[in-house]
Amino acid sequence: MILENIPIKFEKLVEIININFLKNKFLDQSHIKIGEYNLDLNSRKISLGDKILNLTEREINLIIFIKDQKNVTVKELQKMVWDYSADLETHTVETHIYRLRKKIKETFSDENFITNTKNGYSID
Repeated sequence: MILENIPIKFEKLVEIININFLKNKFLDQSHIKIGEYNLDLNSRKISLGDKILNLTEREINLIIFIKDQKNVTVKELQKMVWDYSADLETHTVETHIYRLRKKIKETFSDENFITNTKNGYSID
C-alpha cells in the first residue's frame, strides 16, 4: 500500500486501510485450489497450467459443493445446488455432471475430475 498526499487525516488513513483490506480479502476468497486446478470464482474459470476453461455459475456451485461435502448424492445436489425437493424425479444433476466432465476431459484430458463413489459423487 502506498500513501500519497501526506500528511493525511487519521480517518482517511483508516478508510484506505479498510478498503485495501477488503480488496485483498475478496481476492483471496475468490481463488480456490482443487487438487492441481485453480478455480477463480470472480471470472468463473478453472485452470491447470496454461489451459483455462470457462464455467457457468451452476458448474462453479456444483464443483464447490461436491469438493466441500465429499461423496454427495444426487438428492443432496438437487436440494442444495438446484434447490429442488429431494423427492423430485429429474436427471438435471446427472446431465450437468456429464456435461461438466465432458468439458473438463476435452480441455484438460482429465477423466477423473468428478468420480462416482458408492455414496455419490466426489472430487479429490
